[in-house]
Amino acid sequence: IAMYRAKAGGRHRIEVFDEQLHEQALQLLEVESDLRRAITRQEFEPYFQPIVRLVDGAVVGYEALMRWNHPERGVLAPGAFLHVADASGSMEAIDWQVFDRTLDCIGRLLQPGQYVNLNFSPRHFRSLELDQRFLQLIASKGVSPSQVRIEVTEGALLVNPEQIGQDFNRQRENGGLVPLDDF
Repeated sequence: IAMYRAKAGGRHRIEVFDEQLHEQALQLLEVESDLRRAITRQEFEPYFQPIVRLVDGAVVGYEALMRWNHPERGVLAPGAFLHVADASGSMEAIDWQVFDRTLDCIGRLLQPGQYVNLNFSPRHFRSLELDQRFLQLIASKGVSPSQVRIEVTEGALLVNPEQIGQDFNRQRENGGLVPLDDF
C-alpha cells in the first residue's frame, strides 16, 4: 500500500506504512467486501433526477442516478463507494443492476415523449458486446430504445474511439441517443 501510494505521488518518493495506512487498508477491504455482498443482495437502485426544459419548465426526462441502499449506513451516493467499485472491478456489475432496475421503472415513470439517461462508465466500452447486450436488455423489458439514452463522459470517448463510434451508431440505428456528460 505504501509502495502504491509513493508511486502515485511521483518519482523519488517514499511512504511509510503506518497505523493510518493500515486503517485505510482495512476500511478499503471492508468496502470491497460490502460491495460484493451488495451486488448479490441487489442493494443498488436508481434515483431519478428530472431533466427540465428551460423554456417552459416541463419535465422532458430523467437521469437515473445510482444509489446504494446500505443496510447499516442508509442510502449512499456514489462518492462513498465509486472509487472502490471502479478499482475492484465491481463497477460494471453494479451498473447492469441499476440499468435493469431503471428499465423496470420506465413504464410507471415516463410519460409519452420522455426518456431516461443512464450513465455508462468508460469500462463498459471495453466490451465488444456492449451494444448488443444493452439492446437485448431493453428489448427484454419491452422498452423502446428511444426512451433510453446512454450518457457518457468526454473521457469515455478516449477509451476506444472506433469501437465507441460503432456502438453509438448501432444505438442510433435502433432509435437510441447518446448525450455527452461532464464535457
